Amino acid sequence: MSPSFSKGRKIDEVAKRMSATISAVIEPLIRKKIFNTEEEAIQELTREYILRQIAILQRKIGRFERNYGMRFQQFCDYLHERSVLLEKSKLSAEQRQVLARAVMQEEDDWLDWKVAQEMIESWIGLQQEIGT
Repeated sequence: MSPSFSKGRKIDEVAKRMSATISAVIEPLIRKKIFNTEEEAIQELTREYILRQIAILQRKIGRFERNYGMRFQQFCDYLHERSVLLEKSKLSAEQRQVLARAVMQEEDDWLDWKVAQEMIESWIGLQQEIGT
């Protein structure tokens, strides 16, 4: 038996198990007339899940925007300026330490904010791709 044949058989087996699992999960929803068909259930549940993920990320991004009083790109510029200030300014050791701690926290927020921005773009792209 060739490796590609074996791999194809495994994929078929996984697909059959997934299909059976999906049917088992959705069957009560159809039986209780929440949805008319499996396809309708899958489409609606997927749509709702994507919308929920987008809403969660919008709230997260909104918290960053309120906290810093600016949008992400403005924050990137602000953080760059703060980093330059830390590197090039003649600050006392105490001032430098305070600024360094603040910049470190802002860099952590920048990373979380960037991830949220990228994830929301990904979810919106998926939403458009599947047409929900």
